[in-house]
Amino acid sequence: MKEGTRKAAFAGSWYPDNPAELSKQIKSFLDKVEYLNLNVKAIVVPHAGYMFSGQTAAYAFKQINKSTRKVIILGTAHRYSLNGSCVIDYDYYDSPLGKVRLSKDVKEFLSERNVFSIPEADTEEHSIEIEIPFLQTVLGDFEILPVIVGKTEHKQFSELLEKYLTNDSVIVASVDLSHFNKYNDAVKIDAHSIECILNFNSGGIRKAQIDSPYAIAALLDLAKRKDWEVKLLDYKNSGDIVSDRSSVVGYSAIVFYEVEKAEEIKEAEYFTAAEQVSMVNIAKNSAEMFVKTGKRYSETEYHSKFKESLACFVTVKTGDELRGCIGTIEPVDSLYNSLIDNAISAVSRDPRFSPVGEKELSKLNYEVSVLSPPELFDPQSLDELFEGIKGKGLIIKKDYRSAVYLPQVWEHFSDEKGFLRSLCQKAGMFVDEWKNYKDMKYYVFSLIN
Repeated sequence: MKEGTRKAAFAGSWYPDNPAELSKQIKSFLDKVEYLNLNVKAIVVPHAGYMFSGQTAAYAFKQINKSTRKVIILGTAHRYSLNGSCVIDYDYYDSPLGKVRLSKDVKEFLSERNVFSIPEADTEEHSIEIEIPFLQTVLGDFEILPVIVGKTEHKQFSELLEKYLTNDSVIVASVDLSHFNKYNDAVKIDAHSIECILNFNSGGIRKAQIDSPYAIAALLDLAKRKDWEVKLLDYKNSGDIVSDRSSVVGYSAIVFYEVEKAEEIKEAEYFTAAEQVSMVNIAKNSAEMFVKTGKRYSETEYHSKFKESLACFVTVKTGDELRGCIGTIEPVDSLYNSLIDNAISAVSRDPRFSPVGEKELSKLNYEVSVLSPPELFDPQSLDELFEGIKGKGLIIKKDYRSAVYLPQVWEHFSDEKGFLRSLCQKAGMFVDEWKNYKDMKYYVFSLIN
């Protein structure tokens, strides 16, 4: 039976009910995020109040293809013990930014096995509603298939999702991570959940401390069948937003995307997903403690790989804007100590910027780059030079002048010439000095995380 329009129950509390204010807030979140030009098929986003999780959610919503016409939203049953999944046959979902129509697939979906229409499961449920204004901001004309997911057989539900997936659709899994743990405990628990997702471990995620584990398990099975890639874009918890770290909730932004076959081969990564999350958190905690107290951060337990002597850089950004970047090309200490030292230097000693103030901390994003040892590269032609440096980190040296670019700097250049001209300029050389390649030393290196 048709239920008319689903009212926006949380507008004015969890997010603004004023359309202009709401639109401005969402756009401010999105403006801080880089568009990665991925063929996104599904995203995992949080569903807390926007002041807590809006910025993290924006990392994933920014990546959705603007040609998307159908969004399958997987919500959580917070206030109802739901077996199976639930869809209410509304005409529209309302929001301060206008109404969004439901897909014609709703009626057929309701006829599927273990799918029910239970109004009590939807009453005062926020997990689907809170994603609607973001979708209205990043998409044009679209419709939604909103599904509240309870305890269900994830393999069967995965096949059901695939049945309703089209070339112009995307899946939005509305999921928070761990709830109400102490800050450091939450970081470890969430790292495990994120690692399960990044490794398509549907068995592990069903046992993880996460909203809608069965929905995510089904998504992982689907992604594995479709041969999608997965990427973590952001992780935070509520303790990163407010000062209370005694009881926090975890948030992640994760995208699943399709790649061309020629791009599918990638090098094995030295660090696990949990170790990579831990590295970023060490850098973040080190920067924040130094800015707030002037003291050095310390942990008593950390991954054994962090005891190895490895070079690293810590990059700090406000949105897409660089705020500090410090590191070493050669190892000078254990990776653990280098992460702490470089994070402190990035927020306080980068000569290009003024020191970071305490009020800025909540706006900062952190990136850790662990480097392989530089290797001398002796090109015998310009073509060999171009081929040998593409996608690599590069050090150039001539006389007393030198400069370095990390591998990720390539994303700002369309060709090798532009990359080399900029690097020469950074070194204080003539911009075309790279053409005299036999008079210059080149060292190449890669990221190992």
